[in-house]
Amino acid sequence: MTFYHGTTLRSAIRIAEIGFLPKKGAVWFTTSKNRAQRRARQKARKTASPPFIFVCEIDVQELSNRLGKNLVMHSKGFLAIRRRIPPTVILNSTELIASWVSQILQGESYQNISPHHPGIDRLSRWVENRMNTGTDSAIRPKEFSQRLQQWLPNFFRGVKISPEDLRFDYSPEFVDFETEPSLEPVDPREENALDALADVKPKRRIRGLELLAQLEHEDLYEWCTLLLSDESVEVRIVALQTIIYCNDGDPEVLMPFVESQNKRIRAAAIAALAKHSTEDASHWFEQGLKDREACVRLETAALLPTLDVIEHREIFELALYDPNPAIKNLAEKLTIGKGYADAR
Repeated sequence: MTFYHGTTLRSAIRIAEIGFLPKKGAVWFTTSKNRAQRRARQKARKTASPPFIFVCEIDVQELSNRLGKNLVMHSKGFLAIRRRIPPTVILNSTELIASWVSQILQGESYQNISPHHPGIDRLSRWVENRMNTGTDSAIRPKEFSQRLQQWLPNFFRGVKISPEDLRFDYSPEFVDFETEPSLEPVDPREENALDALADVKPKRRIRGLELLAQLEHEDLYEWCTLLLSDESVEVRIVALQTIIYCNDGDPEVLMPFVESQNKRIRAAAIAALAKHSTEDASHWFEQGLKDREACVRLETAALLPTLDVIEHREIFELALYDPNPAIKNLAEKLTIGKGYADAR
């Protein structure tokens, strides 16, 4: 099955060398290239390295049978693996080589090198062959420079390159999935939370999500999304409610829940869309505040402080006339002195 992983180019080079490391308890993949691209851009904004998307082939069922369902969790287009993953799952190594070479040339007079350039194809096959032979632990910078001059002469003629830019340290012995825990240090609180998420008891899975929320875990949204197809209705509700307060939220993932007959699921889904739909937020506020169920309107009204009182007058007027006193009182507090006297 094909999955995508969004990261930065700097991290991508390291991943190609040693594989994917579960630094925050798990490595995340998605079946949506758009989601991976968003994740890559988010990471790139925090660094000086451009975004990069890995394309990988992973047999989820075989891996789950091998490692156990508590270490391989797959649902709603997301895959979380709590073990180190070998670089052998990567399908687009040619694109990585092209991006890396383009990055090396940054600042020089050049156009981005296409992954389809014959020289990139030869370089990629050469790197792959060196990794597969397992005869050495590194491709030496001098050796790499010679190959660049040989196969990409028009780009590298007269260009001075730092040896560090050409270092590629790979692990030829690591070609399979690890079954033992990584030696990388992991926060025991994160481990407890992830163990709880894989528990058979719904209350434990809810507790795991609450622990991750308390830790402000950077993968909180991904864990919530993974639990949106949980067999327990309560777990799905808590996952949706937690997404409301995440920094990220994908409307495509949330849309299937807005017409749910379960009022609590519908309430959390509409509120999450009101929070995360940058272009359609007003629509979701209106839909939530017009819902027949008070709990749906209350969940949406709780987000009214995030709106501009003047710009969204129609939404605040809906809340001011709501039959639920809690919604009405909140709207009145937010609109004091804002020209809403006649609306009351």
